[in-house]
Amino acid sequence: MRAECLLCFTTRQVADEGCDDTLRWVELFRELRSPTATGLEKRVGACDCATLARWTLARHLLVRDVRTDELEPPPEAPRCAGVGATSTRPCANWDRVRVTR
Repeated sequence: MRAECLLCFTTRQVADEGCDDTLRWVELFRELRSPTATGLEKRVGACDCATLARWTLARHLLVRDVRTDELEPPPEAPRCAGVGATSTRPCANWDRVRVTR
């Protein structure tokens, strides 16, 4: 496994293998990188894609579509900004999605 954060790993795995409505990739990440993070699955979401839906790429990594003037993810995922070896936190590439009420 590359030296990448939970979200970069999960994004790459979901893009390659898909989401099966479980936390398959989150659990694999925890088993390989941070086995003592036993509460990880309880705090991330119902499945891998639900976990990713809570986060967005940081604004400085988005690219502007010249036709629509909208910011979009780049065609290729950026390299992970890195975190500590056993960290389950996202790297600096990610911002939490703000929920407005």
